[in-house]
Amino acid sequence: MSDLMLFEVESAPKHPAKYTDCLLPVFVEMLRGCKRILDPMAGTGKIFDLCWWLPDVEIQGIELEPEWATLHPRTTLGNALALPWTDGFFDAICVSPPYGNRMADKLLRDKWKRNTYATELGRELSADSGAALQWGKEYRALHVKAWTEAMRVLSPGGNFILNIKDHIRDKRRMHVTDWHIEALCELGFLLVEHRQVYTPGNRYGENAPARIPYESVILFKKEPQP
Repeated sequence: MSDLMLFEVESAPKHPAKYTDCLLPVFVEMLRGCKRILDPMAGTGKIFDLCWWLPDVEIQGIELEPEWATLHPRTTLGNALALPWTDGFFDAICVSPPYGNRMADKLLRDKWKRNTYATELGRELSADSGAALQWGKEYRALHVKAWTEAMRVLSPGGNFILNIKDHIRDKRRMHVTDWHIEALCELGFLLVEHRQVYTPGNRYGENAPARIPYESVILFKKEPQP
């Protein structure tokens, strides 16, 4: 490997919240029979790992931050709030939105290595980034817009798979998962299945002992047209 290539690998931005490997088989099971899959918040493009299990499926991913979008050649640079596909183009959405936790903290230039989106990227995040929002009103408003747009490009009867997790703030549980379920159902999705998958997670920081030990993988269906 040349010095230039070594520099490019070492300087590539990391992502603090990629899909956990043990979730991928669950996604695959929920996606069986689907032909076109979209991850509208694709990050580093790990959604494309599903090709190992689903080789005949068309998978698309879109990512807002250019540095992360370039980490996989099949990722499209773009905005989850304005997807560049026609109505009903996909028969499945598979997505893990930001959790609204301390990973959304702004970039702090100090001696401590913070496990945040902005720190890993080395700059503040772009406008329309849900990863820049703490759990609260703005976070919820942005994700309603994102799920409305995802619903537009999903065909009637299509699968919507959500990977989400609650977190602890000031010693209280933030019920992020329940909110997403309620929001998606209000948009017209039907809840089909809710699995809790135990994951190692991040065991550092002030709330480490109280962290939720599992992530949720939730299958919804878009109601078919009458």
